[in-house]
Amino acid sequence: MAVAQPNIVFFMTDQLRRDALGCYGNLLCQTPNLDRLAADGVRFDQAYTVSPVCSPARASLLTGLYPHNHRVMVNTHIAPALGPGLSPELPTFGTLLRNAGYELDYVGKWHVHQSLTPQDFGFARAEAGSLGFEGTQRLQGKTEIVPGSEINVDFANGRPQVIAGVNGAAEEETWLAQRTRVGIEMIRDRATRARPFMVRIDMPEPHFACLPVEPYASMYNPADIPPWDNFGDTFEGKPPGHRRKLLEWNLQDKDWGWWSQVVARYYAVISQVDRCVGDVLAAIDDAGIADNTIFVFCTDHGDAMGSHGHFEKAGTMYDEVFRIPLLIKGPEAWVTPGAPQAFVRSLDLMPTFIEWAGAEPPEGIDGMTLAGLTRGESPEWPDSVYCEHHGEVWGYQSQRMVRTERWKYVYDPHAIDELYDLASDPAELVNRIDDASLASVVEEMKARLLGWNDATNDMLQWRWVRWNFPEPVAPEDAPGQSQLPA
Repeated sequence: MAVAQPNIVFFMTDQLRRDALGCYGNLLCQTPNLDRLAADGVRFDQAYTVSPVCSPARASLLTGLYPHNHRVMVNTHIAPALGPGLSPELPTFGTLLRNAGYELDYVGKWHVHQSLTPQDFGFARAEAGSLGFEGTQRLQGKTEIVPGSEINVDFANGRPQVIAGVNGAAEEETWLAQRTRVGIEMIRDRATRARPFMVRIDMPEPHFACLPVEPYASMYNPADIPPWDNFGDTFEGKPPGHRRKLLEWNLQDKDWGWWSQVVARYYAVISQVDRCVGDVLAAIDDAGIADNTIFVFCTDHGDAMGSHGHFEKAGTMYDEVFRIPLLIKGPEAWVTPGAPQAFVRSLDLMPTFIEWAGAEPPEGIDGMTLAGLTRGESPEWPDSVYCEHHGEVWGYQSQRMVRTERWKYVYDPHAIDELYDLASDPAELVNRIDDASLASVVEEMKARLLGWNDATNDMLQWRWVRWNFPEPVAPEDAPGQSQLPA
């Protein structure tokens, strides 16, 4: 019999493509533990990150706010960052769960503040962070790149960037295995105590450099990996930054023979992550707490990984980067297995955690609790999703995207806008923004974007900018897909 406050084990990854998992349709990449998790729990098919880069996405996850509201709009380690990171004055699920009686532990990547740690945001214990704070020295994961296994991008000054290879360390010595063991130690320790708990295990993988160990490194033959449907994008009629992104990474001459080797290493790391997920799920069972523990699996954002010929994430608003995996398994009091089609966001996890804890989410957040959806209910829900980007690596920029089931509209005030018909062009190859037959669709999508803008107090406040847009349509007042022109 479940009690009022479930334990929560939250497993996060970094830069994981949704379509790299078997449960989301990948026929090559082996993810048996995640596939079972999806089959036994809730697999959200339309989950999105609201930002394509780590710090903004992770701050949104903690606060339930869009980046333009929590103000962490670019990565905290990128110079010049707009600030040191997330303000500790903002409510987060860490502090709110602590106030609701939870004990919280954190292991792994942080990347939300330059100096403040998870312990400044409600977590009682934090181990071995990266890109944000110096943890204790318990974790000494090894990376020993096997000579000759490196796959590099070579830049004009002759300096190579390793993006893939093979780690010659033993599997149990890797950072993945080390973080998993510490997370399991935390779970076992908390399971012996009376208070409800959250353990967050946050992996920096499969973010490049993709360095799997054996036997994973040999699991995938590059010759067996077909090119993505949009690998041959010519960028005709698209913003010039899409082509420039190839040039900045020196990828313009890389064919699929080269890319398939990189993807093979990416898949190998994902299979290694999947093993870690299986170990954590087994530890929950072994500790005897499965009947009162909710397990959540998510990522901060995706990765182009060769789609459109691109690498990494920022600068475009394609689904490979913004559409993410989100899997939840738990006792029937909170989780009814299924595959909701609602457009949800990773920032919606914040109020979800708080509702599961029996507390009240703070007023004024952008997130909406997923608790009803995870129980198999059908609450009123927006039929679109809104995302943003403020720049990364190549400087500041402003991009916004609104996506419905069929259409995606991207607003870029410094280039040209984009419109994709996802029913006929799921690979997002043909920008139809200037198609005269779709003028009414563009009008509708602009109205939707402005409606989201107003609902979240976003950027379009100057009247002479707004005069170029139609009257806003609020998310709750959107007409639904059946009324959009074909």
